[in-house]
Amino acid sequence: MADISEITKDKILQSAKTEFLENGFIAASLRTIAGNASLTTGAMYRHFKDKDALFCALVDDAITTTLEFIKKSGIESHEYLENPIGDQHSEDEKQIINKFVDYIYENFDAFTLLLTKASGSTHEHFLEEVCNIYTENVLQTIHWMKKKFNITKPIDDMSIHILANATVNAFAETVLHKMEKQEALIFLNNIQEFFHFGFMHMLGLPCEH
Repeated sequence: MADISEITKDKILQSAKTEFLENGFIAASLRTIAGNASLTTGAMYRHFKDKDALFCALVDDAITTTLEFIKKSGIESHEYLENPIGDQHSEDEKQIINKFVDYIYENFDAFTLLLTKASGSTHEHFLEEVCNIYTENVLQTIHWMKKKFNITKPIDDMSIHILANATVNAFAETVLHKMEKQEALIFLNNIQEFFHFGFMHMLGLPCEH
């Protein structure tokens, strides 16, 4: 029975994904989702309590993984580096980007749902929330670096905020523009290099490659 239940849930989720991608969360029809899964709406409710629960089941893993990658921008991910503003840091960032891009393209539909179809759902402010978390991490890390390296050149929080938001939105653009994976990798690695050396310049540090 458990196997049959899992098969039924998978059928519901596949039907829901198709409906959400086509019509968005608000306009999506539970009757259509149930019908395309060969179920009644009553039978579907035994597995998912409402439309929002269905949407969350399709995107929650993408959200969790995104937040795990964002943690890598925090202080704890820089303390182990002998020089957290040098080449090793830049190489680590590139590896993180490559792994996250792999995940995005393995779960492209989930990110499409989050970024273009989530209005009215629990996760309609996904991008804004991710920007806020990432920005706070970057702010804390930059201030930690300034203290660690006795950097006296001023850099205002609003500049950091805008640049951090731009970084997150660069990832979103790869989905919004339906870039090919290789194109996205080139684009994001260019963005990483631009911001890495840009932040070093803003901190008054040498920018030689």
